[in-house]
Amino acid sequence: MEEEDTYWNSFLPAFFDRMSFQMRKNMTEFISPYGLTSSHAVYLIALHLEDGQTMVSLSNFLDLDTANTNRVIKVLREKGFVRDDRETPRSKKFSIFLTEEGRGLAASLMEHVTALNNSYFEGIPREDILHMRNTLLRVVRNMDLDIDRYMGSKHEDPFYTHLHIVPLDGDYPTEPRRLKNGERD
Repeated sequence: MEEEDTYWNSFLPAFFDRMSFQMRKNMTEFISPYGLTSSHAVYLIALHLEDGQTMVSLSNFLDLDTANTNRVIKVLREKGFVRDDRETPRSKKFSIFLTEEGRGLAASLMEHVTALNNSYFEGIPREDILHMRNTLLRVVRNMDLDIDRYMGSKHEDPFYTHLHIVPLDGDYPTEPRRLKNGERD
């Protein structure tokens, strides 16, 4: 990339911030009638994709701080969208599950987000979308030297590994999913 491409170099962070802001705003508009925000939505989506995660595995799956996960799950629990399988109130090891109401909301949210994402990419050929996705994965790899450690982590299905399921150019080989008992597909 040319160093004199001043506008691109200067405004790329603002461009990504604006996109992220709008996507989160659209999610919040959908979920706000339930007293939730896009921050809660990403956890509902994560549990929709992989229900029954521990707090640590959920944090690792989303690549988010465990303190944030605790706050969000507390709200989702209070609103009746998630439950845990603690044996006693003091149990430290437990998994988080969607309730029936949570499953319904998460499924609706997933449909809504899918429709939004499809609208964002309307008129763009699938090959271009796959090229963009693979380019963004390369950018993330260039920005975060620990991404390879994260991708190969012992934690079940980190979020970014889901992006590697359909590599366009073979640079990112598909890794078999880990099953709950540690075996691979």
